[in-house]
Amino acid sequence: MSKYCIGIDLGGTFIKFCLLDENLQASDIFQLPTPTTGAKDVINQMVAGGRQLMTKRGLTANDVLGVGIGSPGPMKITEGVLISLANIPGMENVPLRDEVAKGIGIHGVLENDANAAAFGEYLCGAGGTGDMVMLTLGTGVGGGIIIDGKVLHGAHEIGAEIGHMIIVPDGEQCGCGQRGCLERYTSATYIAKWATRLIEQEKRQSSLKAILDSGKEINTRNINEARKAGDALAAEVWDKAMYYLAIGCINVARILDPEKIVLAGGLTGAGDDMMIPLRKHYQALHWKATPPLTTLEIAKLGNDAGTIGAAGVAWQHFGPRK
Repeated sequence: MSKYCIGIDLGGTFIKFCLLDENLQASDIFQLPTPTTGAKDVINQMVAGGRQLMTKRGLTANDVLGVGIGSPGPMKITEGVLISLANIPGMENVPLRDEVAKGIGIHGVLENDANAAAFGEYLCGAGGTGDMVMLTLGTGVGGGIIIDGKVLHGAHEIGAEIGHMIIVPDGEQCGCGQRGCLERYTSATYIAKWATRLIEQEKRQSSLKAILDSGKEINTRNINEARKAGDALAAEVWDKAMYYLAIGCINVARILDPEKIVLAGGLTGAGDDMMIPLRKHYQALHWKATPPLTTLEIAKLGNDAGTIGAAGVAWQHFGPRK
């Protein structure tokens, strides 16, 4: 019988599960709601989902080499301990890896969720075979770095915080406490806040004001649609965000020289509307010693990247050594 690894992606609303076989084919992806009643119930839900996968396929512990767990929040990866979670109460200093693994009856490994998503794209999505960096453009800007086929954690296991590289010295205040972070200029959340501020505080004219007047919030889809309809403020905000994102991508290319920078998250739903101006700025700002060799691409796995990548991390830890 084929061997498998289980992937579990712990989110604030849902916990996602999958199986990944020895040919790196993902299957049986499903999700369960994330309990909000503390660590014990979260662990029990994760264990239940893992067991459900095995039962559905008629698998035993001999068929499943291990479980990979992707989770947000500061963590001690080597120790398998989750330090805290912002969106789930009662998740402080939880030995998540060992508790889930023991409950399912197999080996376990813990990984940061952004790293897991990057590894999923590397294995089964847009990554290919060379070094890869992924940026996730959503509420914030997450990152994951894959070097020589392995996730880069850094000396203190807090590496790959690409969203918090400083691209504007003494720039706008970021939620992390620094000023001028990439996240502050290119996340979907902040792009929308930027447009809102220009309209409400600086009294700039824009068709987007009608959205605010109706009591709703502006989002990046509204901005892109207004830009395409000829709105000057929307065009300015959109292009400036792509300019700053290009700076971040060039910094990554200069420091790490990956084969690809893969872009994921809600903002990438704009497709070419995002990639065309981004590549324009990337080309224009790039150094002149060589043409741009690191390519920019949109991720392929969508919301499944995290659970597939978590299973992939388990394969890397517990699969046959080559």
